[in-house]
Amino acid sequence: MQINILTVFDNKRSEWEKIINHLRKKKMYVHMVSTVNEAYKILKSEPINIILSDYHLPKIKTLAFLNKIKTIRPDVELIFLSENATLSNAINTMKDGAYDFYELPVKPRLLATVIEKAIEKQLLFLEKIELEKKVKGMFNLENMVGRSKPMQYVINLISSVAPKNASVLITGETGTGKEMVAKAIHYNSPRSSKPFIKVNCGAFNEGVLESEIFGHEKGSFTGAITKRIGRFELADDGTIFLDEIGDISLSTQIKLLRVLQEKEFERVGGNETIKVNIRVLAATNHDLKRLMDEKRFRKDLYYRLNIIHIDVPPLRERKEDLPLLVSYFINKFNEEKGYKTKGINKDAMQILLNYRWPGNVRELENAIEAAMALATRDVIEAKYLPSFLLLTQPQHADFYQIPQHFTLQEAENEIINFTLEKTKGNKSKAARLLGIGLRTLQRKVNKV
Repeated sequence: MQINILTVFDNKRSEWEKIINHLRKKKMYVHMVSTVNEAYKILKSEPINIILSDYHLPKIKTLAFLNKIKTIRPDVELIFLSENATLSNAINTMKDGAYDFYELPVKPRLLATVIEKAIEKQLLFLEKIELEKKVKGMFNLENMVGRSKPMQYVINLISSVAPKNASVLITGETGTGKEMVAKAIHYNSPRSSKPFIKVNCGAFNEGVLESEIFGHEKGSFTGAITKRIGRFELADDGTIFLDEIGDISLSTQIKLLRVLQEKEFERVGGNETIKVNIRVLAATNHDLKRLMDEKRFRKDLYYRLNIIHIDVPPLRERKEDLPLLVSYFINKFNEEKGYKTKGINKDAMQILLNYRWPGNVRELENAIEAAMALATRDVIEAKYLPSFLLLTQPQHADFYQIPQHFTLQEAENEIINFTLEKTKGNKSKAARLLGIGLRTLQRKVNKV
C-alpha cells in the first residue's frame, strides 16, 4: 500500500527536513505545503492518508484547521508537531480529533511507527464506512424484493413511517420477514447511523429478560458479579427492536410501558433513573387482540406500540414475488458460498409455485440453499429440491400436481375428481370450470 503524507509547515526547519527524509526512505510519498489553503487543495485531489502539521499555523486557529480537515476527509488522521505548545494544547487538540501530538524535536523513527498505527486506524474507519454503506444498501427500499400489490403496500408504508419517530408494530406469520421490515425502517430513518438493537423476547424467561433489556447492578441477584448495561441503554439515540413481543409477561409489560411513556427506567437492583432517547419497533406472530381478550396482553401497551401497524403478508398471498425471491437467493448464495448457479428450470419453479410455504420466505430461502448445495449443474432442477417439495401434494386450491407416470386417461380422471372435490360435488359448476357440457361430464364420471 502506498502511504501518502501531507506536511503543513510555514518555513523550512531542519527538524522537518529530517522527518521528511526519513519518511521518504520508508517509501512514503510526501507532499509539502506551507499554507492551509494549499493543504485543502491537495486533500481534495490526492489520496492523502496522514497529515503532519505544525501546531502554530499562520492566519488560522489550529482547532479550526482540524475541524475543516475532518469535514473534507473524515478518514484522514492528523498528527501535530510543535516546539513550544503546552500540555493543555495537546490534550484539547486530541480531544477534538487529532490522532497524536509531539514536541519537536522528535525521533523520525518514532514518528514513522506512529504513522503506521494511524494508518491501521484509518483502514478500520474506512472498513466501517464500507460496511455501513453495504448494510444501508441491503435495506434500501429500492432493493427490497417484492413487486406484488401486498408487498408494494408494505414498502410504501415503510417509506412513509421511516422518517417519523413513531412506534411501529409489525405483525405476520413466522418467516415472513418482520425483522427485515424493522431494519428497513431503521436504516431509512434519521437514526440510521445510530445503533439498531434487537431483543428476542421469546428467548428469555421473565427474570432474565428484564436483566437483558434494563440491565442490572452488581450484586442485584445471585450470579450478578458485574454491572450489566441493558439493551435500552445500548440503543440510546437509535432503535430497539422487540421481537416476539407477545411472549413477555404481564409484570414486564408494565415496566416496558413506563419506558415507552416516560423514556426512563432503572436497572434491576438499581436506584439510578436512566433516561434514553429511543425509537421502539415491535413484532409478533401472535394475535395480540386475542391475547388482550384473554387478559394476557395489556391494552395500554398495545396502543402505545401500535401507533403504526404493518402487517407483512405470507408468501402464499404474493406468489408473483416468488421468482424474484428465488433469483435474489441464488445471487446471495453465489456470492456468499462461491456457487456458480445461473438459475432454475421451469419444472423446479412450478413446484415452488405450487407449494403453500407455511414457513414463508425463510422456508424458501432454506430450500434454495439446499438445492444449490446438492446441484451438480449450474441450473437448479426439480430433482435437487428438498424432498418435502417433491413428495407433498400442493395445498393451494388452484393447483393439482399430476404424477409423470400417469396415462392421459388417468390424468383426466384425476382432474375430474379434483374439480368435483373443489365444487363439493356440484357437477354443473364442475362442468363450467372444466369447459365441457354437463352431459359430457356425467358420461366421463360414469367411466371413472
